[in-house]
Amino acid sequence: MIHDERISNKLLVLFVLDKMEIPINEDLLLSICSTDNEWIPYFYCKQIIADLAEAGFITKIDGSVRNPILALTEDGRICLSHFYNDIPKSVRDTVTEYARATRLNYKKQQEFLCDYKKNGDGSYTVEMSIQEITKPIMHLKFVVPNLQKAISIYNQWNSKAPEVYKSIYDILID
Repeated sequence: MIHDERISNKLLVLFVLDKMEIPINEDLLLSICSTDNEWIPYFYCKQIIADLAEAGFITKIDGSVRNPILALTEDGRICLSHFYNDIPKSVRDTVTEYARATRLNYKKQQEFLCDYKKNGDGSYTVEMSIQEITKPIMHLKFVVPNLQKAISIYNQWNSKAPEVYKSIYDILID
């Protein structure tokens, strides 16, 4: 049994990445481990992610320098398998249930991006995109007359993105 808190937290981060079953950006991993669940203090978790990347247990798959996409490496999987039983069963169960309940939402947060900004003339530009892990599939930019319209588009994008993509694809590719 491992009694070093630092090693236990590194195993926890590896376990979270394994249970999420998708590469996730660093901000989301920090949110999962620190903000949403308070499993590991934020700055401590940030250092653990850097240590795991330096050791080759997680890899940074492109993405931005500020918020890289992270994935478990084969060495990370092997390490996790060797020390799996050192993660308390209650923690494994909690992480597994959390990952199962939130995986789709986190995936959408990474794949369906939307933001808006005010233009000089008082209108707003809304930018929406659908991303694969490291590359955009579709990028749309709309200029709307007011903040209410921008917020409405922003709030609907996660649920409407697949439908919008399918419609545009069907119209243009047929």
